[in-house]
Amino acid sequence: MNNELLDSEMLNSKEGKSLSSLLVNGYETHSVDYIKKGFELFKMDIGSFIGFLFIVGIAEAVISMIPYVKGFAGPLVAPILAGGFLVAKMIDKGEPHTFSNFFDGTKKYKELFLVTLLPTLLLALIFLVVGGWSYFKISFLGIKPDFSGMGSLSSYAGFAGRGMLAALIALVVSILFLLGNFLVLFENFQPVRALEISAKLVSKKFFNWLGFILLLVLFNFAGVICLVIGLFVTIPSSICALYVAYEDVVGLNLRD
Repeated sequence: MNNELLDSEMLNSKEGKSLSSLLVNGYETHSVDYIKKGFELFKMDIGSFIGFLFIVGIAEAVISMIPYVKGFAGPLVAPILAGGFLVAKMIDKGEPHTFSNFFDGTKKYKELFLVTLLPTLLLALIFLVVGGWSYFKISFLGIKPDFSGMGSLSSYAGFAGRGMLAALIALVVSILFLLGNFLVLFENFQPVRALEISAKLVSKKFFNWLGFILLLVLFNFAGVICLVIGLFVTIPSSICALYVAYEDVVGLNLRD
């Protein structure tokens, strides 16, 4: 299939997919199209998305400043962030919405919190076991470690190497569980089942999803280059693009 911009008619035809068929037969992905479509959805309600981004950003920044809690800012904010996916869906389907709909994800706060918390705990374990106590303190506790004991260049090299390995493993885990929130949000899956199905689905086309995430990273890096102001465009567009990717691959109202 040629990489053409996905329109609503194309996306709507993806509803009612068979989960067992997806797991057996696989699927195709179109990363560039997802980003293009995400940007189009963002443009249809720019002001609301930017206001929503401010609220999410402030909430996450405040939580991240609290010692011993930094690493868990994601699970705490995830139910709020999920509202962006809901609004993207409403815009895509031509459904009326208001700014309050950005907070509809909190109606499933417990489930969305848990589906994000479980991978976060796994990531914390990875950084602790692979990266070591120092990386764990930096990443999840928000505490600056003591580097006074590293006197040699080899010590610093080993520290950096462990950190890179931990980050690589964490990236793989994060991508495998990428669809967990969507399965809870749109399919009412319980957190553990959502993570299990996400891992099975993503593993069918892991490198496609990796490429998609890397494209989003580059997209947002472009926003940083644009005097950081560009992030007010690229981050909401990325939220919409993630919804578009899920909708295209999985659809809504999964069967079996």
